[in-house]
Amino acid sequence: MIKRIIITSVILVLLVGCTEEVAQENPNAPPEFPHVFMGNAFVDGYPIKEGIVIYAKFGNSQSEIVETLNGRYLNVLVAPKNTSETKGLVTFYLESIDGNTEKATETFQLKKAREPIIVTMELNFSSYP
Repeated sequence: MIKRIIITSVILVLLVGCTEEVAQENPNAPPEFPHVFMGNAFVDGYPIKEGIVIYAKFGNSQSEIVETLNGRYLNVLVAPKNTSETKGLVTFYLESIDGNTEKATETFQLKKAREPIIVTMELNFSSYP
């Protein structure tokens, strides 16, 4: 009888410990693996100027700000803080010194990753902010 209770308890603990929903609700759970975006960027069909601020928004979060270099953007890090953010849409923005923004035409649908993912993606903006 005691053996049966122990086995049942172990199975119950394993089932509860392995469910994804428990990990989602745990604020101490590690963040999800990131997506790292890079590629060419264009404004009105021309390569983007050097030193322009670019970042990404996803879920309730925002990437760190990076600056463009030689018509490219590099290392826009999208690191979901929880599982629900892995299902979100990533949007990309340019930002001026005054805080004005311009949204890229392209978006990216995040997916749950088992390792960091590098995404090479061309971005197009209609104008500078």
